[in-house]
Amino acid sequence: MLLEQNASKRATLAWYDILILTVIFWGVGIVSSTHAYIELARGTATIDENLVFSAADNYIMLAQQAVCLAAAGIYLWFRRFDFKSWNIRFSPKAVGVGCLIFLGGAVMMDAYSIIVWPLEEIAPFPHIIGAIFGNELVSTVIYAVFNGVYEEIYFLGICLAVKPEHRKWAVPFSLLVRVSFHTYQGMFSALGIGVLFGLYFYLLYRRSKDKNLVPFFVAHMWGDILGVGILHYLVG
Repeated sequence: MLLEQNASKRATLAWYDILILTVIFWGVGIVSSTHAYIELARGTATIDENLVFSAADNYIMLAQQAVCLAAAGIYLWFRRFDFKSWNIRFSPKAVGVGCLIFLGGAVMMDAYSIIVWPLEEIAPFPHIIGAIFGNELVSTVIYAVFNGVYEEIYFLGICLAVKPEHRKWAVPFSLLVRVSFHTYQGMFSALGIGVLFGLYFYLLYRRSKDKNLVPFFVAHMWGDILGVGILHYLVG
């Protein structure tokens, strides 16, 4: 009986599963980010204002994401998704690899910033930035740790849980979603984070032998805490 139950579990998701889970994970975030971007384009808000997060903001977002993650878990359980298909193994090596992934991505984003920086004066959206979420460290770190897991569970754990032949649409869709809820930072930043960082994570994950998600959780966490770049620390 137990073998029959295990056999009925599924390791792949259908396109409508991805859409439903996208609404659960990012529906509110996409709407609020789009609204913030419209305000930036109109000149009624600034990039600095959009990147100021208080401790209360961090804890509110933490609570919202916890509810969304629980809702997604219930949906996946209802769909009999095999959670064991995700490899989540914590180890010193995984943490170290995650730090290296972050550093590689930070250098990539610094290069991207240098290339697009001259366009900021002629583009109707703000320039690239790497910023810490405010000055209150405790809530920043707590939220960053959770958010790293939250986002990469969706992008690497859910969006890639499709049949191999369906990744040709699942990967571009995941990049579009990454861009859509980062537009509050400006379009250049959203494209850099969504497309460059998203492809960087995807390619590294695809080439990894064990498909362990932990290094990507760690790399994302550092990106949330320090910003997606290191050049501004070296020259600042």
